[in-house]
Amino acid sequence: MPSLATFAEFDALLATARAEVAAMQAAEPDDGAIDSVRRQLDALHEWTRGGRCPDQAEKDRLNFGLIASRELDAYPVADSLYSLASFVTWWGEAGGAPR
Repeated sequence: MPSLATFAEFDALLATARAEVAAMQAAEPDDGAIDSVRRQLDALHEWTRGGRCPDQAEKDRLNFGLIASRELDAYPVADSLYSLASFVTWWGEAGGAPR
């Protein structure tokens, strides 16, 4: 699983994951899990422009890490989704992910 220490690393991985999930959705357009993850990653991208930390209400709307563990674990993008979910969970917390 990629380890993220900076916003730049997070943002680069988010861009890569969004591209991978978009390709997965193009190949499997009726897969609800893939669609949900794509929509959540798109929202996360919007929320984090300029290095902005999502507020708790926004974080509470995200469950793409859980979906990845239950539905998408066999896909190569799963590890990236776990890393992104972990980064966002701790971002803004004392001792959490740096801005």
